Amino acid sequence: MKNDMMALLPIPEDYHVVQTDVRKRNKVQVTVDRYQNDDEVTPNNKHLTLVTDRNGNLISFNASTFKNGGKLPSPDKALRQAITLFSQLDQNYADGLSYMRTEQQERHYEDNGMQVSAPVYWIKFAHRNGSYNWVTIGPDNQIIEIERESFWDYFRNRRATEMWNYDNWVLARQGKIPQLAAPDALA
Repeated sequence: MKNDMMALLPIPEDYHVVQTDVRKRNKVQVTVDRYQNDDEVTPNNKHLTLVTDRNGNLISFNASTFKNGGKLPSPDKALRQAITLFSQLDQNYADGLSYMRTEQQERHYEDNGMQVSAPVYWIKFAHRNGSYNWVTIGPDNQIIEIERESFWDYFRNRRATEMWNYDNWVLARQGKIPQLAAPDALA
């Protein structure tokens, strides 16, 4: 399963795993792998994060590897790409998804002290298990994010699911920076 998944994801050839952690996400054990092209882990730098369950199924993918700017595909093409990607990753899970909406947003990361940003389409789906799921498509049809089984804390008006794929959330959880504002999960 993991090899098939890896073929679908845009992981540069010069990237390798520099950190692996086993964590709890939605009360289930997951593996968090950080990929970089150098060995020094610096938060919010150029990297990829993969979160997989015990069976090797992709739960979350984040690529902070894109270049500044770029041209987005049409919203319809991005939606088709997202639907196809979910189906290729796990058809049984994809069968439970319902399309909600597409939003144009931006994503950012730091690369040697310089901010890199790109426009994206954030394509959100609901799942019959009550979770929210999304694929984020960037310029040149790049896959920027994939997220499965993210639950919402309606009482606090913020995400309930842990955000091991987000460096600032991890830093807040470690007490190195202040708690993040809603809609981010409590660290």
